[in-house]
Amino acid sequence: MYEVVLDNYKNKSIKAIDVICNRCLSDNIIEDSFGVKYCLDCFEFKEITSDKYLLRKERSIEKINHELKLDFALSKKQIQGSEFLVNCYKERKNAFLQAVCGAGKTEMCLSLISHVLNEFKIVGFVIPRIEIIKQVTQRMREYFPKTKISSLYGGEILNEESSFIILTPQQLIKFYQEFDLLIVDEVDAFPLANNPFFERLFLKSKKENAITIYMSATITKNHQKLIKNKELSYHLISKRYHYKELAIPKFIKKDNFLDISILPLIDEYVKKEVPLIIYVPSIEKGKNFLQVLINNNYDVELITSETKFTKSIIKDFIRKNIQILVSTTILERGVTFKDISVIVLEADSKVFNESSLIQIAGRVGRLDDEGEVLFLSKYQSKAMAEAKRKIIAFNNQL
Repeated sequence: MYEVVLDNYKNKSIKAIDVICNRCLSDNIIEDSFGVKYCLDCFEFKEITSDKYLLRKERSIEKINHELKLDFALSKKQIQGSEFLVNCYKERKNAFLQAVCGAGKTEMCLSLISHVLNEFKIVGFVIPRIEIIKQVTQRMREYFPKTKISSLYGGEILNEESSFIILTPQQLIKFYQEFDLLIVDEVDAFPLANNPFFERLFLKSKKENAITIYMSATITKNHQKLIKNKELSYHLISKRYHYKELAIPKFIKKDNFLDISILPLIDEYVKKEVPLIIYVPSIEKGKNFLQVLINNNYDVELITSETKFTKSIIKDFIRKNIQILVSTTILERGVTFKDISVIVLEADSKVFNESSLIQIAGRVGRLDDEGEVLFLSKYQSKAMAEAKRKIIAFNNQL
């Protein structure tokens, strides 16, 4: 059901706050001197108080034959992943699909999504980043040409007849027992990782017998525990769709991001006309390193959470109008470029944990192409060593 906050008693459905907040299921409630209760956990989504009500509206979804239209064939590994997901749904089992970067997780979900839609049920596909939602929505509309697909993020409006909704985790707050299938991509990424607020939204937005599918190339300790306790079914896809091995990071000792000996290293890629993404641990260091490169006449742009024209910069990088991108971890997931290599500056920084380093390394070689991954640091961190070990382990998997 789609949920609307009401300021009055007319057409009331349920009180917004009683013992807990009925919008986000939180018990983090305070009461003012007038006896009005406030929820602190979901305050930012619009003030919610015990004076307000939640109207929960049933939607009438379209009942059609949802055609799945593909102009490609899944690889053997992708078929295995696809069958795993369909079987988990049929057996009513929540699951975690771990698939290396570039394995094609989205394509492995297609048969499952088609199956659920053609039962006239509702699918939610949760993706943390808006740019990736836009990309996935476009692809899904090509795969399901007859299906009304809504994408929900800031400012977007739900098509009331949609049975397939692609949305940010924050948008789940608008739903109550809505989804028969909830797919959560990049579940270990910000803001989802180890976040009880969003776990509550997953719970609230699903129907009682709904199935949740979690997906990522990397996996949190919490999900590992759930798998070990048999609360989640688990399947690993250790190969990309083209079966080429993942690029193994090379460790190079450099004192810091302003170490002047980094420039000759960059020159090697520039001379070969290899597109290069250089990851930095902070916005400030990104700005500083950008200026160093500009002062040395490199063709370079910076992408951070503060960048206003990210889409335009990425297009120029793809078209090779720009050869070097300096980026924070904002580009660690969900982006695909051809023939690139990657350098991580100060890879021993706490910003670069094991998961982020695996994801960053996974930007290389996604399109059956070649590239290198370099981790530059003063020391070899535990995260660096574990990231390399796991990448090698993925390559050694059959």
